[in-house]
Amino acid sequence: MRSRCFRLLLAVLFLLPAPALAQDVEVVVDATAAERVLAAVRDPALTMADALAIARLPGSQGLIRKARSYGRTADDALSALSLVAAARRDTAVADPAKFRFDAVRDRAVETKAAMDRLNDPGLHLLDAVKARIAAFTPAGLKGRVTGYLIVGGTSGGFAFGEPRFYLNLDRFPSATLASTIMQHELYHAVQALARGAQPPAAAVRTTACVAALPHGEDVGAFFDSLSAEGTASYVGDVLALPEQGTDEASAKERARVARNVDMVDRSITQLELSVHGLVTDAAVTPEEVYALGFYGDEVLYALGYVMARAIAREQGNRALGDLIGLPGVAFVERYLSLASYGKGAGAPALKPDTIRWARTLSDCTKSQ
Repeated sequence: MRSRCFRLLLAVLFLLPAPALAQDVEVVVDATAAERVLAAVRDPALTMADALAIARLPGSQGLIRKARSYGRTADDALSALSLVAAARRDTAVADPAKFRFDAVRDRAVETKAAMDRLNDPGLHLLDAVKARIAAFTPAGLKGRVTGYLIVGGTSGGFAFGEPRFYLNLDRFPSATLASTIMQHELYHAVQALARGAQPPAAAVRTTACVAALPHGEDVGAFFDSLSAEGTASYVGDVLALPEQGTDEASAKERARVARNVDMVDRSITQLELSVHGLVTDAAVTPEEVYALGFYGDEVLYALGYVMARAIAREQGNRALGDLIGLPGVAFVERYLSLASYGKGAGAPALKPDTIRWARTLSDCTKSQ
């Protein structure tokens, strides 16, 4: 089967009245893995050879890699076994990687319809994706990012710090919601492209100053995550979806995000406790601290979103674009410098240890 690729050229944005945006970032979205899996799970005659071929597709390899990142056993053979079991409705086959292709099978018709709507030129959903991304992409950035539409696994969308992203359409049975989540994941890929374009000296965690600070690299990495997820969450803004009149999946996701944003004080406390845990508690690993804030209920996504929204409202979308590729502490410092900071619910104040570490790491970047 020939692969289907959706090509999004950000340069098309120049046909619209807008400020100068990046002209040379090309985005290619490959739907091959999603299409092949959606067909395979409905084919009781699926062979292991065909399933292995699907497992070796680039999109499927991302799904396997993501499963491994959670500490699960995952490889091509297990992916193929799980796919064949789902196609044959064989519930006796174990699924240690949690590919969950049986659930994909049960929603395959709905998911395929969402994918077709996503690529319907009359709906302009992909045009909206590229327009939103271009508004936050720094001028002069060049390169190519690749996205893969997939189905299966336990993550809705993910990236690995590289100029590529993965979007699990099985988790978003709505083309409108899928396009919004695509903005989030695509922006992660653009962030990676921008980081790769930075000179080595621009990476704060490689400086001798930060390395000399006990736990400085851990706190710097945590701020990197807060910045990356916060800005991506604002670019792929689920709260921009209408409260009413949307499909059930969009309404449910919007309500979840709104709840977390309404509880941003909890997120501020979580960030303070995270910084404290990183620098004082040897029994807690940085990975465990990260998981508390960015997995599960994703409470620190909400805080990062509020911070990014406050910056954009006061200084414009380009202010967030200017931060792309910079260390996360630059994002925190920009937030702390806002005229609106600490003066209302739109820009709530952070706590002392968080601020102290932001100032310390910022001083390191200025000493380069």
